[in-house]
Amino acid sequence: MSLPLLPGRECGGCVECCRVIPLSLPELSKPTGKLCAYCVDGAGCSVHAIRPQTCRTWFCLWRVVEVSDDWRPDRSGVILRPDGLEEGRMTLFVLRRTEFLDSPAFRTTVAHWIAEGFEIGLSVPGPVGTLPVRAVVTDWLRPATDADDPVAFQSRLTAALDQLDAHEFEPDGVIAHYAVA
Repeated sequence: MSLPLLPGRECGGCVECCRVIPLSLPELSKPTGKLCAYCVDGAGCSVHAIRPQTCRTWFCLWRVVEVSDDWRPDRSGVILRPDGLEEGRMTLFVLRRTEFLDSPAFRTTVAHWIAEGFEIGLSVPGPVGTLPVRAVVTDWLRPATDADDPVAFQSRLTAALDQLDAHEFEPDGVIAHYAVA
């Protein structure tokens, strides 16, 4: 998928995708949840000029859609995954529970997406080397968003995240190797 990037939106020191996205390429393999060996935490890719094509073309939706800077993954703890956007799906990959999840900016944006007809998925990472889990929560969150009830929204969000965290995570099967030249 190739969506246009918003001008002025740069990854900067955010390296969350370099940590959580699994890669299994001939030139680079890393398990889910392990920071890429070429990545400098808080600074970015040390082989940026010659990074694999996958790394050149994958961007979280913070770089693509009009959301506040608070949504930047290293600040929010949430990666907006691009897969499914063109089909009306939005996946909120909750890396860690932060105060942002209880903010009006988070709640009103999710409520807006639900009102616009997007399917909202929540996803959470498992231990290093395991695949994340995902669940569609649109209908679960809708009563709270329709009522504009922040307490009910937070309660339902927390319950959904608790259920996902309790899931049995499957190994991703990726064996790390680094050969970018």
